Amino acid sequence: MASENWFVDHARVSSKPHKRITLDDKMMFFQQLATLVASGTPLLEAIQICSHQSESIQMQGILKEVAGRVAAGATLHSVLLAHRNVFADHWIELIGIGEVSGEMVMVLNDLNRQILDSSQTRRKVKGALMYPFILLIVAILLIVAMLSFVVPTFADMFKEMGAELPGITKFVMNLSDGVVAYGLYVLGTVVTVVVAFRKYIKTEAGLRNITSIMLAVPLSGELMVQSAMYKFSSNLALLLKSGVPMLETLTTLGTVFRGNPIYRDALVQSQNRVAAGTSLADSLEETALFTTMMTNMIRIGEQSAQLPQVMEQLAPYYKERMESFIAKTTKLMEPVIILFMGATIATLMLAIYIPMFEMSGKVK
Repeated sequence: MASENWFVDHARVSSKPHKRITLDDKMMFFQQLATLVASGTPLLEAIQICSHQSESIQMQGILKEVAGRVAAGATLHSVLLAHRNVFADHWIELIGIGEVSGEMVMVLNDLNRQILDSSQTRRKVKGALMYPFILLIVAILLIVAMLSFVVPTFADMFKEMGAELPGITKFVMNLSDGVVAYGLYVLGTVVTVVVAFRKYIKTEAGLRNITSIMLAVPLSGELMVQSAMYKFSSNLALLLKSGVPMLETLTTLGTVFRGNPIYRDALVQSQNRVAAGTSLADSLEETALFTTMMTNMIRIGEQSAQLPQVMEQLAPYYKERMESFIAKTTKLMEPVIILFMGATIATLMLAIYIPMFEMSGKVK
């Protein structure tokens, strides 16, 4: 009984708290808030319960502040605007619409579904890219280790024996000498370049230039377009379905594409054209950044006055295309990396064993 009581006392009723706010913390907040509000719990009490249930210490502090300001008479929408670094702009916009329309439960359920869907897609993408990435890192480390420790041992032996070395062996030995002599400098240069690149891409000009280049590169360009179409259609459907006017929807979508200045500019251009009386389909078609299927489906939705429903049906199509493209690409990357690793190791082995075979053949 004593052991049973110990295990009961240490039951994992709650997870270990952490400091930072993750996407899972945000998703959990909206899930709990939707469930509580749908069950009839007053909004203020629901926020207070969510603050106690959150596993993020930072999220707990924010939700306590939100609850305090809501208790003082502020709207949830206005309070969340002060935390735009945590909550996305279109999430806040939807909550504001839910408060005004009295359809908070429906809005929260739709928002929760969209966040969950986006989270699952992101995890699938990361999971698909993880294996080839690890395989590439292992291949590089293995090759560097052989050039740094294995090849120098045989190189010293060949020098002591004074053997005439074939060209491939000389090349590998020179490469090994370079890795041993300048390896740390190369590593430092790579780290410096990576850090500088990350700082550069955080600037507006850097992000714009890199995004433009990636859109033109075959594989990354196709993936970025499919991802943009999925993000656009899913968020457009969510915003219009919740009752957000078209011009405000396009403004909010611009914040959704904050990390993609090319599509953000295209949405600003489209918004100006729509405000001037042009249809959304024609406005997007003029940017030349939206697929023909997207513009045609939007045109059908506008003509039938069923644009939210059409976009809601189109979003899964682009999601499936994006996931299928990533799966095919990673499947092609795996054999390429394996062939690269095999060919490199085979070259190193030949460079070592060819002179050994030649020397053994000369022994009488």
